[in-house]
Amino acid sequence: MSQQDERHTDEAGMGPKTKLKIILGLIALVVVAFLWVRWGPDSWEVQITGTTGDGRDVQYRIETVYAGTSDTLIFKNADAGFLPPYFKFDSANLQSVASRVTRECPEQAVTVNGYGLRIPFLDMFPNATSIDAPERCLRAPSDQGEGGVTEGN
Repeated sequence: MSQQDERHTDEAGMGPKTKLKIILGLIALVVVAFLWVRWGPDSWEVQITGTTGDGRDVQYRIETVYAGTSDTLIFKNADAGFLPPYFKFDSANLQSVASRVTRECPEQAVTVNGYGLRIPFLDMFPNATSIDAPERCLRAPSDQGEGGVTEGN
């Protein structure tokens, strides 16, 4: 091996290009892992205990507890738009579903789908994208009879 070749390799036989490729690969792996943790899909088995916010001045929030526990988890409910690419533009509708589940089935465990992390000291909340609940919890309450006619007073 010539003296020039020895200068471009270390004891393990790796040249500067190989080291650079390894470093760039590790950086790419860390970036992808961060993006997945931050914006990758997730689901939580929870009981919805309440909803807050009007969507204009105060952000929509869905208050929950993990099913069968007293550990709380609060979701924000905001439109996702194009980044991250969840194309969620129905926050008001989802808030209505969460309110209905709270009212009709407060003890029922439901699955809240979303993305993100709950980091209290950064004031970060996972964003809810959908709620999977039993049909009976999603139906609007009705005092109408079978025929759809309400008895008058």
